[in-house]
Amino acid sequence: MNALKTLLLAFSLLVASQAKAGFITINESALDGIFSQSSFDNNPIDIRIGTATELVFPDLLNITTKQQVTKLFNQHIGPFDFVNFYFIDFISACGNANNNNFVGCGEFPGNDFVVESSFAAGANGSELLAHELGHNLGLDHRSGGLMDPNINNSTLLSSTEVSTIRNSRLVQTDGQNFWININPVAIVAAATTQVPEPSTLLLLLLSISFFVRKNRLKN
Repeated sequence: MNALKTLLLAFSLLVASQAKAGFITINESALDGIFSQSSFDNNPIDIRIGTATELVFPDLLNITTKQQVTKLFNQHIGPFDFVNFYFIDFISACGNANNNNFVGCGEFPGNDFVVESSFAAGANGSELLAHELGHNLGLDHRSGGLMDPNINNSTLLSSTEVSTIRNSRLVQTDGQNFWININPVAIVAAATTQVPEPSTLLLLLLSISFFVRKNRLKN
């Protein structure tokens, strides 16, 4: 049981650290799939994820006012044709609206958006990231599809929306290929050597489960 206690302690410490830091979680292939669906007419837009960055802003881990959103977006890293994906703990403000059910907020149009790390790590994480990126690219809310105001398990984009996306200054091209450059940014309370990702938690949970089953078999 000593090994189990050690694992449980490590798990609790990791969870505690997670509560003080946004963690980056992006399924790049899933995003590529959303921006290469049939409405793109065999001319997909590649989502290129750059090197992750960590910014120390304890006061921006929990966003509850539009002033905090503005302050966060003012930290933009890189050129203005790059999009910043910010990951934090909690958000309940976007523009002039406040709602505890918010999980993301994106400039419309613009080159910054912010999401809750825990939701981005879930089953609808790619839908959330693509939705907020859609706002950056000039898409407004509509009923149904990717730009529905609510997460609805749909990532469909109309041909009209694709046309708007292609006209965005954020879409880069060499004449043959199209892409969007992304800078992922984790907001943390204190500098760390490595920002834990959900996969780390999963491995630890699997290890704990293994030791629990092993101990039960012995008893």
